[in-house]
Amino acid sequence: MATVKSSNINITDLDFDQVEASLKEYLKGQTILKDYNFEGSNLSILVDLLAYSAHISAFNANMIASEMFLDTAQIRKNVVSRAKELGYTPSSRTASKATVDLTVNSPKVAGNTPNSLTILRGHEFHTIFDGTSYTYITLDNKTITPTAGSTFLFDNLELTQGRLTTDIYRYNSQIANQRFPMLNENIDTSTITININSNDVVTSWAAVSDLTNVTTTSEVFYIQENDDGLFEVYFGDGIIGAQPKDGDLITISYLVTDRVHTNGASTFSMFTSVQGNSDVSFTNVVPASGGKDIETTDQIKFSASKFYTSQNRLVTVQDYKAKLQDLYSGADSIAVWGGEDHDPVSYGKVFVSIKPSQYSNNLTSAEKSALKTNLTNLSVLTVRPEIVDSEILQLLISTNFKYDPTKTSLTKSALETLVNAAIISYDNNYLSGFDTLFRHSQLTGSIDGVETSVLSNITTIKLRKNVAGTVDGTAKAYDIVFGNALYNPHADHNKVGGGILTTTGFFVSGDETEYFFDDDGSGNVRKFYVSGSTRVYKDNTAGTIDYANGKVSVNSMTLLSTSNGDNSIDFTVLPDSNDVISSRNQLLDITAAAISVTGTADTVASGETSAGVGYTTSSSYS
Repeated sequence: MATVKSSNINITDLDFDQVEASLKEYLKGQTILKDYNFEGSNLSILVDLLAYSAHISAFNANMIASEMFLDTAQIRKNVVSRAKELGYTPSSRTASKATVDLTVNSPKVAGNTPNSLTILRGHEFHTIFDGTSYTYITLDNKTITPTAGSTFLFDNLELTQGRLTTDIYRYNSQIANQRFPMLNENIDTSTITININSNDVVTSWAAVSDLTNVTTTSEVFYIQENDDGLFEVYFGDGIIGAQPKDGDLITISYLVTDRVHTNGASTFSMFTSVQGNSDVSFTNVVPASGGKDIETTDQIKFSASKFYTSQNRLVTVQDYKAKLQDLYSGADSIAVWGGEDHDPVSYGKVFVSIKPSQYSNNLTSAEKSALKTNLTNLSVLTVRPEIVDSEILQLLISTNFKYDPTKTSLTKSALETLVNAAIISYDNNYLSGFDTLFRHSQLTGSIDGVETSVLSNITTIKLRKNVAGTVDGTAKAYDIVFGNALYNPHADHNKVGGGILTTTGFFVSGDETEYFFDDDGSGNVRKFYVSGSTRVYKDNTAGTIDYANGKVSVNSMTLLSTSNGDNSIDFTVLPDSNDVISSRNQLLDITAAAISVTGTADTVASGETSAGVGYTTSSSYS
C-alpha cells in the first residue's frame, strides 16, 4: 500500500490559480503521484474542476459574509436591511420646491367680489425647464381675504413638483406583518398622508418621528424601503403604536415627482383657475430648489452609522449633521460649528448653515423656522441652535500661461478659452460645498494639462467679499471675515501703495465725495478719496485689519449709497497662502467675471529667443 507524505493545503488561497496550484502541490506530496506530470494529463482536468468548484464556493461564502455587514455590503436590499437594524430609513427622492407670491386680480364668484379665495391642495401650476413641461402643485389648502380692494394676494405660496397619487387598502388583521406598498419608485416620502376610515369615523395618522414618544394608542405609521426598492408603510401592533381594526379602510396619499429634478425653475403659469379666476400674476419668485435623488447605497452606509451614533439626540457637531440630513434631505452641503468657534465667540449656541442646491445658497425663512424648531426640541437644554445664511468668498483668478506655438494648431484665443474652461470646471468639481479647500497646485496642474502646447502658468489669486450696506440713516460698523490669513510680510508693507486691501466706492451721509478703503500695512484701515491720480486720506484709523486671522473691521459710519448701485461694497484682499479654506458658513466660488486669462507664446521653446535674451516672465505676486 502506498504511503502518504505529509502535506497541507493552503486554505486561505481563494483565486482559481492559487487553488489549482495548492491542489497540485498537495497531490505531488503523495507517494503514488511522485514525479507525476500534471500538465496536459487527464488528471489535470479533474484538478481544474476541483479548483473551479472551490473557487466558486469560496467566492460565494465571501460575498455572503460581506453582505452581513453594513460597511461591506454591496446589494442595496442588504444595505437597507442593515440600516434598518440601526433605526435608519433611507431617504426617498425629494421634490423640487419653489415659492411665489400669486396675485389674483379683481376676482368674481357668481358675478360678485368674494370675501375670500381658496387654493386647494393639488392645485396645478406649470413650468418649462430645459425645454420640458413640468407640473407643480400645492400640498396644502390656503384661504385668504382681500389685501386691498378687490386684490387677493397668496404670499409665500409653496409649489412642489409632481402629482398627487392615492392608494386605498383594506386592513386585514389575519395577515401577519401586513405591509402597504406604494407602487412608484419616484415618490417623496415626506408628503405621505394617511387617513383611516373605521366605522365611518375618519382619522389622520402621522409618520413616526420619535419612537420614544409612541404609546399603545398612538395613531402613527412607519415607513421602510422593501426588497423591491419601493417604499411601504406599516402600522403598530397595539403595543408600539395603535393597530388598525379589521376591515378599516386605509387611504394613502403621496406625491410622485419626476425623475429629472427641476431645481432652478423660476417661471410659472397657472394650469387651473382659482375659483374660476385666471387673471393672475406671479411675483417674488424664489426659484425651485431642494430636489434630490433617492439615497445611494454609499450614502445610506454613511448616514445610517451617523444616525445611530446620535441616538436621536443632539450633542456633538456630528449629531447635528446626521440629524440635518434627515430633517432636510435636499441639502447639497451642511456646515455645523459650535459657538466657541464662531466669530465673535458665542457660548451656548450651535450654528448651522445649509446650502439647499446649486440654484440657491440659502434656505427660505419658513425652512429656517421649521428647522430651528426641530433642532431646539432635540438639543441639550443649555444649547440654542441658530440657522445662518451662507456667505460667498469669491476667488479672483489671474492666469498668465506660456505655450509653444510650434506644437499646436490652436490660436492664442482658443487656448485662452480652454484655460478659462478648465478654471470653471475646477470650481464646479471641487468648490461646490462647505468645508472645501482651494488647492493652488491642483488648479495650475489642470491649466498645464489643457493642451500639450501649454508649458507653464503663473496663477495668482485674491479674495473678495461683497458686503451689504445699511442705508436707512443709522450708523453701523462692519466686520468682514475672510477666514484665511492675509499677506503682510512686514510692518508698513506697501503703505504708499495702499497695502493689500481694496474696495469699491461708497458715499457717507452729509458728504458727496466718493470714498474707498485701503490699509497701511500695519493693521489700520484708511478711508480716502481720489483727486486726479492721488489718494487723499480722510481718516487713517477708519478701522482695523487683522492679517493673522483674516478679518477687516470698519468703524461705525452712516452709509448713504455705494458705487455698486445695490448698496453693497466689495472688499478685496491678498491672502497669505495660495491655498484657501472655506471656514464655517463660507462657500468658495469662482465666477466667469472673476477670471483673467492671458496666453503668451514662449519664445525660448519656439526657438525665437537665443540665450534667453529678451524673454519676459509673469509676476508671481498680485
